[in-house]
Formats: sequence, structure tokens, C-alpha cells
Amino acid sequence: MGLARKILLAIALVANAPAFAAAGDGLAASRYELTIDGHSLATFTELQIVSTSATIPMSSSGLPTGSPVKSVQVVLRRPMTRNIEMAAWHELVVLGDVAAARKSVSLTMYSSDGKPVARYHLTDAWPAKIEIAALRAGASEVLMETVTMTCEFIQRVSV
Repeated sequence: MGLARKILLAIALVANAPAFAAAGDGLAASRYELTIDGHSLATFTELQIVSTSATIPMSSSGLPTGSPVKSVQVVLRRPMTRNIEMAAWHELVVLGDVAAARKSVSLTMYSSDGKPVARYHLTDAWPAKIEIAALRAGASEVLMETVTMTCEFIQRVSV
């Protein structure tokens, strides 16, 4: 059995394993805070983490020929505020200084009572895209800002 098949089999076994957590033991978060060196940069109301890895190219002998291709994106959404720190950080990337823009950041998820429930560490992260939702002039809806972060590595750490 080739390495790729063994990896797929291991993933299938884990995915189909019985759940040991009690019913209702899932995490709930009401806000997500992005911090750099202990400084709170921004707080968000929505979060999506997408971490993917492509199949490792294999030689005819069945040995890996290179590193897997990976992609990590963290999409954060919030009502737009007067705070311009995310926009200033993104501006470094737009101006071409991605090296200076790369930062190690923490992403902490808080429950409705303000207690941290989960934390991620993002290595060499930068805001790759900022979107402001389209609204008509005079609309009474809240203007929403979506920030798409890219990072080299993401790791869930204990809270």
C-alpha cells in the first residue's frame, strides 16, 4: 500500500472514530481577538479557518519527491470600526513590503462570559485582503469589514 493510500486510510479511520465528547460539549465563541506581542489589534464577530494541503508528489518508487503544497487562510469579519490598524497593516502588503508585514499573531476565541475557549498561533501572518461590504448610501445596516489573513503555519495551542 502506497504512502498516499495509508495517509487517506488513517484520515478515514480518525474521521469515523466514535466521539468521546459528551453531547453539548462543543465550543461556542462570541468574539475573536487578534493580538500581536500582547497588543490587541482587532476584535471580530465571525471566523473561518481554512487549512489545506495538496497530495505529496510521488516518484515511481513510491517515495515522496517534494514537500506538500499547503495553504492557510483565516477569514475574520466584524462591523467596521474607526480603528485603522488592520488597514495600516494591510497597506504594508499593498505597498510590496510583505517581509515587514509578516507577523506572528495569536487568535483567541472568547465565550459570551469573556473566558477564552480556544487559541491559535499564526506564524508569519499578514492581511492578504480586506473587503468592505457594499451598502447603498443612506442604508441603516452596519457596514461590515472582512479581513482575509494568510499565514505560513497555524497551530492550535492551549488556553
